[in-house]
Amino acid sequence: MTGIEERVSRAFAQAAERAPRLTASAAERLETGYRRRRHRSQTLLAAAAVTVVAGGMAVGLRGAGDGRALPAAGPAKVPSAAISATARPVEQVWPQAVWKIPVKDSEGRELHPVALTDDGTLLVQAWREFAQPEVLYLYDLTGGNLRKITDVRRPRKALGGAGNFSVGEGVVAWRTSTKTSAHLWTAPLTGGEARQVAEHETGGDTIDSLAVAKGAIVFSVLEGGVFSVPVNGGEVTPVERGTGLNLLSWPWAGSPGTWSPQSGAPFTHLVNLETGQTSDAAPASQGTQLLACGVQSCLETTSGGVRAFTRPRDGSEQREVPTGFQIPEPPGQSRFYVRTLQSDAPGLGLYDLKTGTLVDLGIREEATQGEVPVADRAGRMMTYLTKSGRYVIDLSRIP
Repeated sequence: MTGIEERVSRAFAQAAERAPRLTASAAERLETGYRRRRHRSQTLLAAAAVTVVAGGMAVGLRGAGDGRALPAAGPAKVPSAAISATARPVEQVWPQAVWKIPVKDSEGRELHPVALTDDGTLLVQAWREFAQPEVLYLYDLTGGNLRKITDVRRPRKALGGAGNFSVGEGVVAWRTSTKTSAHLWTAPLTGGEARQVAEHETGGDTIDSLAVAKGAIVFSVLEGGVFSVPVNGGEVTPVERGTGLNLLSWPWAGSPGTWSPQSGAPFTHLVNLETGQTSDAAPASQGTQLLACGVQSCLETTSGGVRAFTRPRDGSEQREVPTGFQIPEPPGQSRFYVRTLQSDAPGLGLYDLKTGTLVDLGIREEATQGEVPVADRAGRMMTYLTKSGRYVIDLSRIP
């Protein structure tokens, strides 16, 4: 077993420890959906730098491709591997959007960023190795202060750890799961004891996405269906227009979900749950197949996986994407891609499709420790760990 294979094996073992335990029926649906996603994207991943996301853990693999630049499909030029070695460090190119934060708290627990807030702070969860989230903090990105919000509570019969942390309405919310139900929790961002605000019978299903908006916790379950409950507690009710859908990024929900057993690329059909507006992605162009769609754009690849493209959901302005993907998902902010850097010390960079800028993330194969940059569900925050520390990038702050 090679060094990188050993690192991948360890990462999966750690991810398995932290991942929520699914019931047999939910696990079967998850596996069915995963097999469909994997079958559709396997040829693309064979030619790119692969990232596997498992239970919140990102695992980086060296790309199987040779790193050559792809022929441009339109006027936009894709950077070649030859110039990758000249990329400047990300903190020099976009200093207003990059921070380095502590790796551990004063108790020796690992710090893992969860979400950026609108007031210049970062929600962080802390856990010990092979353990579940224990504490939530807010980290002041300007002052560098770490302030405890609350201890993460779980019911005695909880399966796995807490997850789906989300910030909004002055609180942080999350879920825990038992064999038959999901428990929804909140704590004030100003600090205080966590409280359970609702219990939702899931019949063995599991929550796959959660957001806080409009005074409520909004969530969807793996098999489809969007629900809400007031932040201060109350009855869980179905969200109008959300039947059979999976939450992507509030107020958008759609189908198929990321892990849905349904055929087709994820989220080709979207519904705005506030306005009722719908958005159906245009079919893939001739000779390509859709891989995944976000709120604004889709990713598609040729049937042989040799070339890949991004385009708006309406099918216009197709542009070729450079080699070196993180996962078969639309880009962060519809413009940012992780890609491989070809040099004497191969690593990872971040490519901006809008401006053609390529930056060096400072990640080298020997320094990734089983983790590469992965954008959050909203496509805003990207975080990763190197030997020099943990980095956080706010993609929304890059002009």
